[in-house]
Amino acid sequence: MRTAPRLVGVLVFALAAGGCVRRDGRNSDCRWPGETSNQPASARHLSADAEFAEDLAIRYADIHFGRHSPNPSEDYGPERDRCMERLFEAIGTEHDVPVEQVSGSLGRNRAYLDMAEVLPFALLYGLAAMMVARMIWRRYPPEDGFTPGITMAVFVSLALTAGSTMLGEQWNWFVELHRIGNDHMSYRVDRLFWGKHRFELFAAAWMIFWLATINAARRMRLEHLNGR
Repeated sequence: MRTAPRLVGVLVFALAAGGCVRRDGRNSDCRWPGETSNQPASARHLSADAEFAEDLAIRYADIHFGRHSPNPSEDYGPERDRCMERLFEAIGTEHDVPVEQVSGSLGRNRAYLDMAEVLPFALLYGLAAMMVARMIWRRYPPEDGFTPGITMAVFVSLALTAGSTMLGEQWNWFVELHRIGNDHMSYRVDRLFWGKHRFELFAAAWMIFWLATINAARRMRLEHLNGR
């Protein structure tokens, strides 16, 4: 297939883009490591710094007050938040911006990250939908009538879209874990694109399947007519 190399290229690019996150300077001491380059305090850069500070605060709380601590404490949440505030202040000082601007940038400017994390699965799902649709019409050829194929497609569409929606959420979770390099997502899971748009993604998957089904039926119908 000619589209295969292009698909692989898009998947590699998307996964690489989703993996772009700062990894140097990680610690569990609630210490802002600073930066070696003087990058401008753009909105995206501040968001990345705030996200990195959040991860450092979670690591700090995990080690000293949470699940990795020998004596887990109820102070986990407050200590994590206090650590995060100190790190935000350090970022603000480093970039000469108000600390409110740093904290307000947390969780923002994620559109390109969300696209990079969701796009590979969407492309794989689209390819699977085309393959399944073609299998249905091979089993129930359009020239024998559309009713059997459409009936089967109705059941398959519901099963495939429901399954892919659940699997896609797990995919989004897995890719984000890989991106941040921390297996403790904590409340950050609430920011994942898939979890916030389950219904919309289910509807989109259902529409993609039926577009693939209609296209496969049309193509096979033409193939049959041309083969006469």
